[in-house]
Amino acid sequence: MAEQSVQEVGSKLGMEWRDGKSAEVGSTRRIQQLNRLLHANRPSVDIHRTRCFTKIYKETEGEPYLRRRYKACAETYRTLPPVIYDHEQLAGWQGKKIRCEQINIEMHADWLDADLDEMRVRRFDPFEIDDEDLEELRSVHIPYWKDKTLTAVWAKMVPFPKKVVSSGIADCVNYLGSNGSHFIPGYAKLFETGYKGVQDLARECLAKIDPNDPGDLGKKDFYEGIIDVLDSIKTLAENYAAKARELASKETRAQRKEELLEIAKIMDWVPWNPPRTFREAIQAVWMTEMLLFVEGAGPSMTYGRFDQYMYPYYKKDIEQGILTPEKAMELIEELYIKTTNIPWFQSTQLTYYFGGYYRYAHLGVGGLDKHGRDASNELSYLCLRAMRHVRTTAPSVSMYLHAKTPDSLLLEATKLAAEGMGHPSFFDVETYSQMLEYRGGGLHGKSPYTRDQILELGSPIGCVEPGVAGLQYGHTDSGIINLGAVMSLVLNNGVKPAGVVGWGAGEACGPPTGDPRTFKTFDEFMQATQKQLEYAIKEVHAHMIVAEKMIAEQHQLPLFSIHSQGCIEKGIDVTQGGAYCNIGPTIQAVGLADMANSLAAVKKLVYDTGEITMGDLCDAVASNFEHNEILRMKLRKAPKYGNDDDFADDLACNIFQFFADTVRSLQCYRGNYSDPAIQMVQANVGFGEMTWALPSGRLAAKPLADTMSAEQQTDVNGPTAAARSYGKLNFPAFTNGTLLNMWISRSELLK
Repeated sequence: MAEQSVQEVGSKLGMEWRDGKSAEVGSTRRIQQLNRLLHANRPSVDIHRTRCFTKIYKETEGEPYLRRRYKACAETYRTLPPVIYDHEQLAGWQGKKIRCEQINIEMHADWLDADLDEMRVRRFDPFEIDDEDLEELRSVHIPYWKDKTLTAVWAKMVPFPKKVVSSGIADCVNYLGSNGSHFIPGYAKLFETGYKGVQDLARECLAKIDPNDPGDLGKKDFYEGIIDVLDSIKTLAENYAAKARELASKETRAQRKEELLEIAKIMDWVPWNPPRTFREAIQAVWMTEMLLFVEGAGPSMTYGRFDQYMYPYYKKDIEQGILTPEKAMELIEELYIKTTNIPWFQSTQLTYYFGGYYRYAHLGVGGLDKHGRDASNELSYLCLRAMRHVRTTAPSVSMYLHAKTPDSLLLEATKLAAEGMGHPSFFDVETYSQMLEYRGGGLHGKSPYTRDQILELGSPIGCVEPGVAGLQYGHTDSGIINLGAVMSLVLNNGVKPAGVVGWGAGEACGPPTGDPRTFKTFDEFMQATQKQLEYAIKEVHAHMIVAEKMIAEQHQLPLFSIHSQGCIEKGIDVTQGGAYCNIGPTIQAVGLADMANSLAAVKKLVYDTGEITMGDLCDAVASNFEHNEILRMKLRKAPKYGNDDDFADDLACNIFQFFADTVRSLQCYRGNYSDPAIQMVQANVGFGEMTWALPSGRLAAKPLADTMSAEQQTDVNGPTAAARSYGKLNFPAFTNGTLLNMWISRSELLK
């Protein structure tokens, strides 16, 4: 009861913060009012998509999965209600309310049944839902879908499902519940043809199908489905145009009437046709972004290099006198508000790792062009400045740094950073270019990308994962390995400590690597650590490639395929390997510093100086250091990663490289190799709750170290020493990206 009380209090406080609070900020009165509207609405659930999927799937029982999936997506887009609020100029909402989220019932039904009663009051990320919709979910949709979801079917096909979804050691639950995520559409390509051009190509390919060619089997369903989906998007745009005209006919304010008629005119043209103006281009981008979030259950539909593909329209409109920098910035601010309005709907379990409703959209500025020249332009500055005005959480605005970055742009970025909102993220162009060069290629191979493609189209996805717009598909935040929990297995001969929460407590969750009390050298201890780590990595990989095969067979993604170069030409859905470059599922590490610090303490105090016996250490850790505070303090004073101390840093580098090499040696279902990464966001907190005490002196259930950063409060030599430690790691080896958070106190800056 006490825990439930805490949850209720936390939920109530969160709702009070969200209820009726306004954030009337922005560069114009229009943006201020839209921002107020955004923040005055609580996140809620919409079941329009669910109704469409249940309807179509029931009508098409026995038909091929791809045909059913494409028909359901088309039905969803075609019938999505057109909603236009006062003050807005960019048309498109993902449902009937601001800040609503569509349920991806074919992904969510298995956990939704258990979570439904707590949805409005759960501790993290509660959602409002109408009573009628809740009852319809319970009585109609969940019974039909709960045994058909990816997770439900997958759990019947793998030997140890709970070990990789609820043990806290190796986890792939995000992959199972988030099909359709981490993606950069090829907006520059879309601007050349519009959706009409894509449909024309699909019709040409359909006409060339040879019924006697075994290689063409199934392509008829693909092309007919793509054509239907594109028609549905055209219909949605037409519905918005009609809605705008309807509102204009009733509008008494002359200016708003003119704005509504302009919205109608724009929706008559895009995204079906190639955009002609900046306003049309940003509308086409938003409509695509919104629909990708409706189709996919996961996060991180990314804008990519927004300042590059939008700049020709900006420049032309400025020269023709139909656009001003102020008006362009207002439209960018509205795009930020629209992006923030899409919350992430996920299970209660996942909210512990990825809470905050955030959908991880990403928008980048700066960088180099394909000739190696600085690519920044006026829009680069406006995108940074717009976030200072509108102050939304999304999209994640990022700066692509290189040796030629103008000082003036860097100053603009630091001004935004000084606002304390977490914008912008900073990415080194050369580092993520090296990551992309070897993306998906394994230990001894390379990606298919050319250097020109990487420089021109390369962009981080979501948090930190490197991608290339329109040329890459694959879930880039898939499996997670808890390095702290792996260290517990080393101390317990593969057995998960009995006192820790989560599945498997007291049971063998790793291979037997021997009683560490018998290890004569640190090399033996390190070998046991590597064996446990390799086992966890391979186990989560083995489980994920089963899911990868099932996704290809049953959970196709037509809109993602439309925006992935190669799919239309090949007649192959993106989930089945149609993209130019296939990646994922990937594997991330959480708790790098915890493992490094544990290894450093064991090496220093047990094997080098002999101050502590391995028996005493194992006993103290097993008791969570109860009555062993003196021993724990010795462990806390051992060398720590993040202080420019090679003793600890070399061990971090060793684990970092071993993890990377092991992950990159594993081949995935679509033929590519897996990519390693550092786990992002607050996963260190959720996984920390499922991790026992460690040889570093960390107590049980405490948060693990954040991202690849030093353990909290252990980088005692200041930020420059910490930065030197981080710089020793081989970043390009982590081809799925790394993330570093450095929290610098004001007192540090004033020293």
